[in-house]
This record gives sequence, structure tokens and C-alpha cells, in this order.
Amino acid sequence: MNNLECKKAIRQGFADRYVDGEIKKCEYNTPFYDFHIDGNSLYNRFKSYDFISALSHSDEQLQRNEFDKLLLNAPSELESGRYMLFVCPMCADLGCGAITVSIQREEELAVWKDFRCEDGENSTSIHLGPFKFEWPKYEKTILSAVLEEEA
Repeated sequence: MNNLECKKAIRQGFADRYVDGEIKKCEYNTPFYDFHIDGNSLYNRFKSYDFISALSHSDEQLQRNEFDKLLLNAPSELESGRYMLFVCPMCADLGCGAITVSIQREEELAVWKDFRCEDGENSTSIHLGPFKFEWPKYEKTILSAVLEEEA
């Protein structure tokens, strides 16, 4: 059995912005929740992709939608039925690429398997997992991130 935690993190970096008719580099530090599995950060594992977790919306309703997907209370927006875990820090659009995963509930387990990097046209397997979480603990972890976000 694996252990899942959601911890606050910040992606520090720069973004191109259109300012006064010019493209300029602007500091763009993005807060998000990182997934830690058995004490290991998935953000660090995927850092070379320069993605952040999908749990990064400043809009409360968009953030709730992401939590609902992780709890399988809302369908995936992807044709494959997979869920986006890590996305572009600027727009979260699949076209920029995303780390996706199959999330299934098997009795009292949440199972994350078949990690992939995809962009809507191409999909590459990432050799990671599968991970199995006890459903009650999994749900509590996700919901604690919701409550912490609202505090």
C-alpha cells in the first residue's frame, strides 16, 4: 500500500508577458499542491517537463473541479478518460503537454497507473507506478487539501 500526501509548493520561474507593446520576461512564481507518494515528490520527479500539478487554480470553482476529478466525482475532460496530474504552469492546456494518469477505484482502493506524457496528439509512457492508496485515506488527503485551500 502506498501513502499519498498533498503539500503546498511553489514553482519559481519566469514567463513571457506582453507589456507595453513588448514581450518581456516577468517573474512568475506559481503556488500549487504537489503530490508526494511514499515521501517522494512527483513535482521533483517531473521537474524536467516544467509542469505544475493541476491543483493550482486561483479560481475556487476550477480548483474544486480538479479535486472532484481526483475523487472520481467528475469525469475526465480527456477522450482517453485519463486525468491530468501535471500541466503547463501558464495555461494548463493539454496542447502544451501534461502528465496524465489512469485513476480507478477498485473496491476500497484508489489506483494510479499508466502514467503518460501527452499533448493531445502524442502520448509517451512514463515508467512509474502503479500506486495503490486506501480509499478512505486517499479521500481524506484530497479533501484536506480542499479545506486547507479554503482556509
